[in-house]
Order: sequence, then C-alpha cells, then structure tokens
Amino acid sequence: MKRCYFLLFLASVIFACRNKETKEVEVKTKTCMVDADTTAVDTILLSKKDTAFVIKPKAVEDATAQQKKVFEINILFSNKKWPTLNFKQAIGADLFLLEDLNSDSKPELLLRPEWFSSCWASINLFSIKDGAWKMVKNGSMYFCADEYPLSKRVEEKDDKFYLLTDSLLDDKFIIKKKEIKF
Repeated sequence: MKRCYFLLFLASVIFACRNKETKEVEVKTKTCMVDADTTAVDTILLSKKDTAFVIKPKAVEDATAQQKKVFEINILFSNKKWPTLNFKQAIGADLFLLEDLNSDSKPELLLRPEWFSSCWASINLFSIKDGAWKMVKNGSMYFCADEYPLSKRVEEKDDKFYLLTDSLLDDKFIIKKKEIKF
C-alpha cells in the first residue's frame, strides 16, 4: 500500500513538472557574521515583501555589566536598496514601515527602541536620504497600554503628516501632534 502511494506521488510530481519553463535566477545575499554568545537576531516582517533583521546585543544577567556597556542595534533589510540602520541606546526594536510620505519613491520607517525597563520609549521617524537612514522627527510614547501602536502613530490631515507622541500632564496622558517636515 505504501508503495502505491509513493508511485502515485511520484507520478503527480512528474505530471506537474511537465511542460513547465525553468529559469536560472541569480541570488545575491549579504552575509553578516555575529557572535552567538553576545549577539541575537530578531526578524521582523515589515510587509509581504520586506523583512528587517535586528542585530542586537544579548542582555547579560549581571546588572553592573548592563550599566557599563554601550548598547546599540543594527538593522539590516531584505530590500537591498535600503541601507543598514544603526541605533544607539537600544537592546532591540519594534519597527513599522510607512508608505512614502515625502514622494521620493522610498518608504519611511518608525522605530521604537527597546530598553531594559519602563513603558516609556522614544518614537523615531526615519527617511532615506543620500543613501542613509536620517531621523526626521522623534518624540516619546507610552507603549504598555498604548491605544496608538506604531501603525497608528502617523496621521494625515489637510495634506500634512503628523507624528503622534505621548506626554504626561497632571497624571493624564496627552497626545501631541508634531508636524513632519522633510
């Protein structure tokens, strides 16, 4: 019986492959070597076609080592047209890929860095200029009970874009709209 299933499977594979065109495809990749003892890599799906690889330091258990060490992340993208993004004072990141806000045919990127504690973080808007990611606008956000996740942090009104940031005033959250100018 198993032999019959195997022959049926083999026949269906041969039939499916018949009359199909094949093409040679050249694949070029960038290799990045990381030390597995001190570095970790997070993979973030940005869209159906684009992925980000966040190369980050592994958090050490000794609190004094964490205080003395400088932490920074590097973000590589599956889209080879996008440069690497380096961000200091982070042990990880949450990312959101935005549409092209400034009509330069390149997307913009929101980055919320991760740190050891606290629900407060910065929110940073980047755009590609002169072959590098440049920070366009930043602010702060409270992400633990966030009604505005990264995907809702840019708002369009009257043909202008605004970055929504958080602030505290008399123990009440205030949403500020900062105009984005390129």
